[in-house]
Amino acid sequence: MLVLDHDRAGGYWGAVYVFTAIKGLQVVIDGPVGCENLPVTSVLHYTDALPPHELPIVVTGLAEEQLGREGTEGAMRRAHAALDPDLPAVVVTGSIAEMIGGGVTPEGTNLQRFLPRTIDEDQWQCANRAMFWLWQQYGLREVPQRERKVGERPRVNIIGPSYGTFNCPSDLAEIRRLVQGIGAEVNMVFPLGSHLADVSRLVEADVNICMYREFGRMLCEALERPYLQAPIGLHSTTKFLRKLGELLGLDPEPFIEREKHSTIKPIWDLWRSVTQDFFGTANFGVVANETYTRGIRHFLENEMGLPCNFAISRLAGAKTDNAEVRKLVTEKTPLVLYGSYNERIYLAECGGGGMMKTSFIPASFPLPIIRRHTGTPFMGYAGATYIIQEFCNALFDALFHILPLGTELDKIEASPNRVVGEPTIPWEPEAQQLMEDLLEQQPVLVRISAAKRMRDQAERDARESGHAQVQAHRFIELFGQANVGAHA
Repeated sequence: MLVLDHDRAGGYWGAVYVFTAIKGLQVVIDGPVGCENLPVTSVLHYTDALPPHELPIVVTGLAEEQLGREGTEGAMRRAHAALDPDLPAVVVTGSIAEMIGGGVTPEGTNLQRFLPRTIDEDQWQCANRAMFWLWQQYGLREVPQRERKVGERPRVNIIGPSYGTFNCPSDLAEIRRLVQGIGAEVNMVFPLGSHLADVSRLVEADVNICMYREFGRMLCEALERPYLQAPIGLHSTTKFLRKLGELLGLDPEPFIEREKHSTIKPIWDLWRSVTQDFFGTANFGVVANETYTRGIRHFLENEMGLPCNFAISRLAGAKTDNAEVRKLVTEKTPLVLYGSYNERIYLAECGGGGMMKTSFIPASFPLPIIRRHTGTPFMGYAGATYIIQEFCNALFDALFHILPLGTELDKIEASPNRVVGEPTIPWEPEAQQLMEDLLEQQPVLVRISAAKRMRDQAERDARESGHAQVQAHRFIELFGQANVGAHA
């Protein structure tokens, strides 16, 4: 099957992004030089804004002779010699070395091998195994019962943050804020920011929070503690805090009450503002990993009442039908589109939404975008406020695109005023129906302006071409087969 526009990398990338996120572990990439240049030097610089050589990585740099005649062990020894011999190291194999049986760990070294299975696993599946592998190798053989000392505050682990994960700093900061807000402590953030020597301390938490649905659950299950999924949305966050408080023996209500008058107050303000008139018809679409797609759709559609044109979740282990996504973006173009670079390309291909210029909001990789600042969360109460704020800004963008620029006011043709006594231009019933169907798909925000623009243009065309009425086939020619056909 032809796969259109890959939306995630193979398992090897997931392993690299997990292992390099934890301090104290060196990583040997078994493969040609490009196996480091693409995921590390290039991609992470355009997503996580990491200096190219910050991570503890060395690559074997396999050449043709190693691949064809000599094997990889000699290259592995040379790579190992460049490492600190006192620190643990793991070997991950790229797809080429994996196919020829690479990843041989020379005797007398501290190298351990992890097989990414990049040929049959995607980035998220492998990241899930890699986090669990770290616990298997450096954690405890048996998980003891958690016994909290007298006066000790309950503790929580946040599982999942790693490199190559969209919007991680902001969402992590918000989840940490929520945990601390109800009176608990963050025991560990794993693997990003943790040290290899502290892996065994994962058992010192009472509850685990799994940041993403795509990976991290295997480790959460192994830790034999209750775990919750990080929330997106207003009501979802409230339920999350109440359940977390129940598990930890804490009362979250004072914190929730304070949040109503601080963090989430802008939601009520925006709901009561002039933009509320458009919430019922300002539609959106979302294509992202399951965590974001489910969260954004539930919040905007179920909690806020905004119409959803489509919501496509990218699932671990499953190939996204990007041809279908492309079709949806073209035929059911929303006012606001959450997605990745793929969806942005599809939107550009269909003219950015035709008469209605769609606002694109980043919500997923692949995408060259840096989100190191912690002010753009999607999760928690702060995330709910941020999502609504940006949605309202998208409404203002829609208004901007239907207003003429000052430099264009004198360039456009004057509004067609009928001469006294001149009959109006009649419309074929089919043409009238085509315009009504097309307008029905437009948000109320731009519908009046779009109707006037279409009517004026169609009637002007009929007069100039000498037709006695607005004809359906001319209407289609004027406004495009794709737009009219998709929305009719």
